[in-house]
Amino acid sequence: MDGSAMVISAQERLADVMAAVVEVAAESGEAGTYTADVARTLTAVVGKVGARIAVEAETRGFRSGWGEAVALTAGGKDEGAQVFRM
Repeated sequence: MDGSAMVISAQERLADVMAAVVEVAAESGEAGTYTADVARTLTAVVGKVGARIAVEAETRGFRSGWGEAVALTAGGKDEGAQVFRM
């Protein structure tokens, strides 16, 4: 999976979270139970899930890039890169 596909995936996941939060807020408003506590809770959900999505996307991007770099250096071509075995 390339980096752009991971970004789209992360964006889609965050969009799904936002859609769910808006739906919960709307239903709460219709029921007359929307309060400042509900707003704070929904905001916290978006913040925590959004942060987790961002970290996962960065981690996947690093692993993908690292895998590509190792594959290029393992191909037998000497293009100036050195691989140090640890």
